Amino acid sequence: MASQSAIQESLQSYKTTSTVDDFHSGGDGIGLALVKAVVEFGGHVAVIDYREVPHLDLCEIQDLHKESRVKYFSVDITNEMLVTKAFDGILAEFGRIDGVIACAGVCVEKPFVDHTWEEVVRLQMVNSVGLFFAVQLAVKAMLKNQPTSGDFTPKGSVILIGSIATESGVESQGLTAYSASKGAANGLLRGLAVELAPMGIRVNMISPGHTVTDMSISQFTNRPELAMIMRNAVPMGRMGDRRDLKGAAVYFLSDASLYTTGSNLVISGGLHAGRL
Repeated sequence: MASQSAIQESLQSYKTTSTVDDFHSGGDGIGLALVKAVVEFGGHVAVIDYREVPHLDLCEIQDLHKESRVKYFSVDITNEMLVTKAFDGILAEFGRIDGVIACAGVCVEKPFVDHTWEEVVRLQMVNSVGLFFAVQLAVKAMLKNQPTSGDFTPKGSVILIGSIATESGVESQGLTAYSASKGAANGLLRGLAVELAPMGIRVNMISPGHTVTDMSISQFTNRPELAMIMRNAVPMGRMGDRRDLKGAAVYFLSDASLYTTGSNLVISGGLHAGRL
């Protein structure tokens, strides 16, 4: 068994080297939990979200962690000019970007044959196009970062938020359009990891399984049986909590992952391994 001092020394590697982490939609859901994870480890955060005013929980996070700066930017992620302006504002406010977590996502649940053109385009614009260009703007900023010390000091870290829905079909839900749009993160992951590795930027992905969020709760309101279906399918016997993802985000942003890139960490309670 490791001594307490050894454990504490090991945990130091999880201290985020990031000065500023940008969240492409951290206004609620999974993004909000990951904002909390970063500020708990001493990072500063810029949050991009569509809401005109930030979620009340975001204000609470700022009040509890006054040593960290949390700046909110209300932006339609599908509007190129507004997104570019937001990143200009982040750089003006903080001076640099060290990490980005691209977690914006919208979902339409219905049978494949019932999806409309407008719905699919909206899903693609938020979950695919918005993700791509938010990450691109963050990476452009990271490339200007100068290593502070040592040969392996990173210039930045990119975390894409995927979904287990891109790995396996969900028979109880009509998620074909959502799965197709979230598949963009899968397609981006490895190619971008290889391209950016020589430049000191790591690219990894977190793929949650069935997770309790504002989005899923609204689905349960319309379909109460869905919560039981999801819970019973998971080998660990419960749906994920947003807090289950916090450790993975801290790992990918911190020095503990300096030699990790191109990885997809599936956090599903074993659902990706098999269903009960």
